[in-house]
Amino acid sequence: MPKRVDHEEKRRDLAEALFRIASTRGLQSVTLRAVAAEAGVSMFQIQYYFPTKEEMLRHAWQRITELGAERAGQRIAEAMRTGDERAVMRACLLAVLPTDERSRMLCAVQIAYFALDVTRGGQAPDQQAMMPYLVRLLVDQLGLARKRDRVPSHLDLQLEADALATMTAGLLSAMLVDAYDAKQAEEIVDYRLGQLFSA
Repeated sequence: MPKRVDHEEKRRDLAEALFRIASTRGLQSVTLRAVAAEAGVSMFQIQYYFPTKEEMLRHAWQRITELGAERAGQRIAEAMRTGDERAVMRACLLAVLPTDERSRMLCAVQIAYFALDVTRGGQAPDQQAMMPYLVRLLVDQLGLARKRDRVPSHLDLQLEADALATMTAGLLSAMLVDAYDAKQAEEIVDYRLGQLFSA
């Protein structure tokens, strides 16, 4: 009996091969042929799943966002159960930072996509989707904290959330070049949240 092929699993495997190339050599090195070689499959096989490089890049970006959401979702869900807005915001901010080899690779791939977006004038897939989602979560938590008088009433919730998200994006980049380690990044996040929740 012929072996049944799990097409979604195969697509994920090809995305992983793309991640390995992009995280070390950048997206400019990603081609159908390079991904086929990295994954140990034929060009025929890769073109069956991705007829063009653009389709492959789009799928890989969707996979990156799925993996990020899975990773962040578990951490945020645990914090949500505490009912503590500060803990939820901390989980949101720390969840996007590279804290191990796997998350470091995925963050490096995200940066490669951002660079592609800049050089191609905003053409990379759905880049704007990630930051607003994080910002919305932060705005919601700050709003709840303000109702409970845990943060100053005069805060501009949108600007504070934007500032926190931007700080975290900067930390992510700095961690990838070893300017900060995970412990230092955590201290910076805790310091900033400590200032906000000092009311």
